[in-house]
Amino acid sequence: MNKIIKRFGFIVLLSLFATSCGTVQEYVLLNDLDVDTYYKMQQMQELHIKRGDDLRIVVTHKLPMLAEMFNNKINSVEGGESLTTYSVNGDGYINFPLLDTVKVEGLTCSEAEQMLSQKIADAGLAYGATVSVKITNFKVTVIGEGATGIYEFEDGRATIFDLVAKANLLQSNNGGGGNGIRRDKILIMREVDGVLSSDYVSLLSKDIFFSPYYYLQQNDVIYVWPSQTSIRNSNKIFDFWWSRLSVVTTAVSAVTLLITLFSKKQQ
Repeated sequence: MNKIIKRFGFIVLLSLFATSCGTVQEYVLLNDLDVDTYYKMQQMQELHIKRGDDLRIVVTHKLPMLAEMFNNKINSVEGGESLTTYSVNGDGYINFPLLDTVKVEGLTCSEAEQMLSQKIADAGLAYGATVSVKITNFKVTVIGEGATGIYEFEDGRATIFDLVAKANLLQSNNGGGGNGIRRDKILIMREVDGVLSSDYVSLLSKDIFFSPYYYLQQNDVIYVWPSQTSIRNSNKIFDFWWSRLSVVTTAVSAVTLLITLFSKKQQ
């Protein structure tokens, strides 16, 4: 009988080990990344200016008084001064000093810089002026498990991993375990020129580095799926009966195994 019990215990341990083997593939980020291999990633594409963007535009010139005509300053809350920003309206235009309305929608920041510099020169206002354009309200929206909110990035550059860290996406709702979201299925939705595109990305594979959604763009919407554990925890009735079904199934299997082993011994 002792041999039967020992054999049964060994089988149970082996089963538990087998069921735990999937945890690496299910939870460890970039688990297929070979640290001894060099990967050629796609380069980050420069952001295109969209309607609703806020732009900080700074004009510089060897004669500072010429540049000051364009650099509108406002009083900040702290009592100092800061440059005003220019909002891109619903038609894709900004109101720029001395140039009136200028269309910037669809341009990259570098293209907008060249265009504004040329317009300033063509108007005879400040030939040789240098213009700097930066998007100041780069933000993405996250909805889903425990991280719903709008997240801003000041430098206009963000990857999906930057968002994971900023939004603390790997933390579960109850503050522990880190199993709140599905790491293999994150939906990113993006609007470009009135066309919505979307795709799923996985944090578990190195393939994410080669996805066009690895680098985020302003106004991206990210939906994080809840993990199976979170779904079960959110449904107490289902969890109640599921746990009891598991106990019953385990008990039946154990009894069946004991009977089988005992019958063989009798033979």
